[in-house]
Amino acid sequence: MQQSYKLNKFGEKLRYLLTVKEWSQQQLANKLGTTQQCISRWINGNREPSLDDVLLVCHYLDEDPNEILGFNDISPEEYSKFDNIQH
Repeated sequence: MQQSYKLNKFGEKLRYLLTVKEWSQQQLANKLGTTQQCISRWINGNREPSLDDVLLVCHYLDEDPNEILGFNDISPEEYSKFDNIQH
């Protein structure tokens, strides 16, 4: 059985940033031209944003894409787990 690894931490980071910056999901949705439900789905991991959406979120929230995607949190050891995954 193939083990699952979660590298994309976008939803967790987005929830945190909205709280810290005191933005509502609706405020971000208005900036992006989408719905609050779409933002909620990203946060809850029910839907992945497009790359364009990620970059726009980073622009509006003044955040680095590597940070909001959680790439800065991944250790080399965690990346090495992917060496044994068969496609």
